[in-house]
Amino acid sequence: MRAGEAGPGLLRAAGVTVALGLLGAIIAVAADRDVSSTVAATYYIIGCVLFLVGMFPSGGYSLLRGTMTRRRPLGSRFEPTLLLGLALIGLGVIVDVTALL
Repeated sequence: MRAGEAGPGLLRAAGVTVALGLLGAIIAVAADRDVSSTVAATYYIIGCVLFLVGMFPSGGYSLLRGTMTRRRPLGSRFEPTLLLGLALIGLGVIVDVTALL
């Protein structure tokens, strides 16, 4: 990773986080639910999905060719996705706990 590449990635992650919070708030208002609980649930659900996608091993099967390759699975393939998922889960916990206070 080069020195200038971290900035745009962090801006995208922040944008995704804000957009998910707004989406959760809109859903809460439309469904006449508690806004903080719905936003926390949105962060939990999307965070868990991103975490699972980030943990999915790569290698072994080629979707393009439809055949097995000699590569062995390398472990988690999308480290930024995995980290964003964990960050969203953590943010969901913070929003949930803060709503209780």
